[in-house]
Amino acid sequence: MRQSTPCWALCLLLASYPLNATATAAHTAATPAATACEPNLDNQTLSVALAQLRKLEPQCHKHAPFLYRLGQALNQAGGYDEAIDKLESALLYRPEHWPTQLEYAIALEGVGDRQSALNLIQTLSNNTEVDSATRQQLQALQRRPSRTPPADRQGRFSIMAGHDNNLLSSTHHSQFTLTTPNGLLPVQLDPDQRPRTGFFVRTEIGYDGQLSTTEEANWRYSMVGSYRSNPGFKLANYGQLGAQIERSTNTDQGPYLLGQYQALVRGGAVVLRQIQIGTGYDFPLRLLGDCQQRLGVDFQHVVYPSSTMLNGHYLGLTSGTHCPASGLQAQVRMGQDQPVDPTKPGGPQRQLSVRISKRTALADAALTLEAEATHQQDQSGYSLLLSDNARRHVRRVILRAELRWSVGSISPYIGFESVEQRANLRLFEFKNQSVTVGFSSRW
Repeated sequence: MRQSTPCWALCLLLASYPLNATATAAHTAATPAATACEPNLDNQTLSVALAQLRKLEPQCHKHAPFLYRLGQALNQAGGYDEAIDKLESALLYRPEHWPTQLEYAIALEGVGDRQSALNLIQTLSNNTEVDSATRQQLQALQRRPSRTPPADRQGRFSIMAGHDNNLLSSTHHSQFTLTTPNGLLPVQLDPDQRPRTGFFVRTEIGYDGQLSTTEEANWRYSMVGSYRSNPGFKLANYGQLGAQIERSTNTDQGPYLLGQYQALVRGGAVVLRQIQIGTGYDFPLRLLGDCQQRLGVDFQHVVYPSSTMLNGHYLGLTSGTHCPASGLQAQVRMGQDQPVDPTKPGGPQRQLSVRISKRTALADAALTLEAEATHQQDQSGYSLLLSDNARRHVRRVILRAELRWSVGSISPYIGFESVEQRANLRLFEFKNQSVTVGFSSRW
């Protein structure tokens, strides 16, 4: 479990919502005598109250008032990561309950997501059901700079095992046809180039931290590394490295700036490097409740050390929507990849992608569903040998599902991913499905 770290001025509100039935009743409608899921915690220490709530969790995981009180206790104990899961579930069962929204904002601030916390505070300030005294406190907190220390940081680790029916994302066609001056020439793919199934193990470690914070802005960094090993098929082994630094606003809205580096490693050598710079503006999206909207511009420089002809520059627009309370996220990207080498097959390429994800509480777990669709269109013919120099267009659909539990500081999960890519040139069509099981942890 994450160690208790100083939380900014939001944490001062914790004292206003003690762990007892009387305080809970002050924020909700009057209820009958306490049920098994609403124990009397008067005069209990935090550790005793939290232990009692944990014992009741198996039978009370669908009871919104219970989840609220458990999340509140975890916040007071500094377990913000785990509190987020409990409070998200409580909001899915009872989204209008403003004390739960407040605790959720406290948990978000506790893990360093201050902007989302501020968005919820703004929503609460406009809620007519919130008493005037609390609203004044919220307004004061909005004007107050973050007190999270620059040393605030967190590590994460995950390991998974799975099965992939197409380890190299090879085309599922066994043959294709070349167009030559002497007519059509059918080509049979070598068996080594056909889809190959197998098991894999993937480990990932990451580290996030805060560089500095002021009244106007917050600077954070993130580093991550992963490696996927495929027993019996070393050709499919690969590693990934990434680092990011981002400047975000500490107010209700404002500009953002980010820089990112990613690399793909195979056989001990870097086979792809990508540098990304993005800037734009964050602002609340009031029509959808507590949602936050991001509009910006992305620039990417992609390098293939062993195939320099494929190097390119990408410039495009991006739109991101994040609704923490409802678990909804959406992103749209559109732009053009301009090759560095004018002789690159296909020439400049227009790109468009849409991704939508939704997180839903299921009993004592959380189900995340995600769909992503991508369209790419070359502006010139790809090759005289493929469909007589037709301009290539590629459409890819990715579906993901993940079921995750929370067991203290450990989160076991099961995942599924399906990828299908269609193209007017058969050589670029493939299908891929994988199933994974694993766990993640934070420290």
